[in-house]
Amino acid sequence: MKKTLFVFFIVLFIASCATMPEVKKETPQGEISEEELPKTVAILPFENKTEELGIANQVRKAFYNHFSSKPYRDIELNIVDEKIVQLEKSKGKNILDIQPKEICEALGCDGLIYGRVTDYKKIYAVAYSQLGIEAEVWMINTRTAKEILRLKDSVRYHEGGVPLSPLSAVITAISTAMNIRDIQQVRMLNELCYKFNAKIPSPSGIVEERPVIKEVLTNAKDSPFGKGKLIQVGLEGDRGMVATFDIGNFKRGIAMKETQPGIYIGEYVVMPGDNVKEAPIVVSLRKPGGYETQWIDVSGFITIDTTPPPQVTGLRAKGFHDRIEVSWQALKNVSDLKGYKILRSEQPLTGFKEIGKVELSFFEDRALEHGKVYYYRVIAYDTAGNESEIQDSVKASLTTIESQIISGTIERDTVLSGIYIVKDSLRIPKGLTLTVEPETRIMFHENSELTVEGKIVIDAKDASVEFVSATDKKWKGITVKEGDLNINGFRLKNAHTGLILNSARGFVENGVITYCDTGILISGIPSASIKNLTISGNKTGIELLKTDSTISMNNIFQNETGIKINGFSGEIKDNNIYDNTLNISSETIVKIAPNYFGSINIDEMKLKNIHVSSVYNLKLPEGKVVNAIANPYSGLSQEERQRKATELVIEGGNYFRQRNYGKAVTLFEKALKAQPTAEVYYYLAVCYQEMREDEKALNYLVEGVEKFPKDSTLKRSLGLMYYQAGKEDEAKKIFEEVLRLNPEDRQVRFLMERLTIK
Repeated sequence: MKKTLFVFFIVLFIASCATMPEVKKETPQGEISEEELPKTVAILPFENKTEELGIANQVRKAFYNHFSSKPYRDIELNIVDEKIVQLEKSKGKNILDIQPKEICEALGCDGLIYGRVTDYKKIYAVAYSQLGIEAEVWMINTRTAKEILRLKDSVRYHEGGVPLSPLSAVITAISTAMNIRDIQQVRMLNELCYKFNAKIPSPSGIVEERPVIKEVLTNAKDSPFGKGKLIQVGLEGDRGMVATFDIGNFKRGIAMKETQPGIYIGEYVVMPGDNVKEAPIVVSLRKPGGYETQWIDVSGFITIDTTPPPQVTGLRAKGFHDRIEVSWQALKNVSDLKGYKILRSEQPLTGFKEIGKVELSFFEDRALEHGKVYYYRVIAYDTAGNESEIQDSVKASLTTIESQIISGTIERDTVLSGIYIVKDSLRIPKGLTLTVEPETRIMFHENSELTVEGKIVIDAKDASVEFVSATDKKWKGITVKEGDLNINGFRLKNAHTGLILNSARGFVENGVITYCDTGILISGIPSASIKNLTISGNKTGIELLKTDSTISMNNIFQNETGIKINGFSGEIKDNNIYDNTLNISSETIVKIAPNYFGSINIDEMKLKNIHVSSVYNLKLPEGKVVNAIANPYSGLSQEERQRKATELVIEGGNYFRQRNYGKAVTLFEKALKAQPTAEVYYYLAVCYQEMREDEKALNYLVEGVEKFPKDSTLKRSLGLMYYQAGKEDEAKKIFEEVLRLNPEDRQVRFLMERLTIK
């Protein structure tokens, strides 16, 4: 019997922006009669006339928060947004071109509020600060088709003067991320919208006045929250009320305590197993037995993540004369990995203390004494502060080998083995060879260098040769000028330019280059090949200048620029080039072979003047070559892309429910280009499996898991598909990850037991 793999669900996105029609007439408040006021009002998305991204949506939310305390029947913002998307789709028009009466017929209201942010300033200098905002709102009664109210106002703060409240003081004390400037921003929006709503008259005969919320502050900027962290919310409003807050749909009705008259404080302690992504904080203030007012926090969303990274494996420690090197296997496919903590003790089981944090998979410990044995452990941690399980410790101690001073020009073929210090420079002339033995360490004083005009040979592989600075100052680097190099197995760091290869012949393989201004500069012809290097943490990873070098099978990541090109006729192929500020930059357009750039969408690859037609869908060696996707939505803002994705998912969901999977996948694939989400990947896999195109379904699941490694639904589906195909080893590996993310998954636990018995 065919295994059932998927349980379907539709997640609808919320559109967050639209353009509003401009109405010129101004109507003073005093002329508004009771009959002119609408009863049910929808607040439409505000227009942004400034360059501050997202400010219109924040002002709209703040306005809604204050407006909700008035005795109108207001429609929740998410319902308004969803109806607008559907209305625009059915009418084939932008909201700008739809008449207010038609909008109200779709929303079930008789009044609309439009708004626009017309000015925004945020200046912070050493001795001066300015924060200001100006906006305009107007109300239309669609029963009479008249504008009945138009207001324009502004708020300005100068010289850092913040009108602090008791609530501000409380939140500043409990939050590590929210500072005075954050409070200024939130309070400025609240003050502006409070001023607007103070001038809006209230209709009579609907309901009694709702409780008033003056201000809400949270520590949402501390997000993501790991196990044991506190989510804290403060509210200032009417006295003697019942206050609660929700974390999206994850936790509802969390009680808040009135600590001072009108000041309410609530908190939630994150428990093991809690996980939620980008949930809004919604605060409620209710009269005992009466009406309530809700307030949406405008300062950010809450992400809770209690899933720790996997345990660090492959831990090793090796002693040298002046330091101990600790290394381990780098974790893969952990998207929120922040780094590694190194712990040290002089005892094998107890007394471990943190001595450093790094992002790469090795660490140098220099604060040591000869004659002592040291024990090490390494813990991985993520952005939420979750830590991996502790492994058994490894030990090492300093060696007693003394370093030797070396400089000048060698006069014969020379072999180096041990520890050396170069004070000025070391030169290898034409016709001579320098051979460097495995585990040799060469340290350079500031501005010293190694110049090779003859030949340099290193065959070290795992027992790497090291080229490092003798102090905390950068050294010049290694220059090979029209010479030969056969380098296999090395580490080089903290140089101005690690390797300068000027018309050099040979190869450079199996090395690590870090913390340089430029990792490798290759110029001229002939040129050396570069293979199997890790190049990370540099300003520029590789610079290519009028050369034909071959760059292959390297890992180039977390540099400011991965590869910089100015004249190139060689090959850049089969590399992992990702997570750089700019992956590749060229002065002129250059076409290159397939590489992995972190995405198959061209606009997400961070390339400048680089033409690609095919790329790897995953990191090598697991990745496969696929066609690169040109994204038609690359020119849109984030809000516009989210809006487009919402439209496509809604339409695709309709076809999905009709079992028209061919049409659904077309729309879901477009939604993926507009804004990739785990849910869209999941739905694409469901559609392709229903069409019996299992390979495409599998490809989307693999890609989705790569992009969203903490989504247990995607991982579970991938594991089940492997299980269905009889790939039990792959299924078992994925199921282990699922149980790490969701230990309560009974079906996966049952399948794991069956796989273990086999």
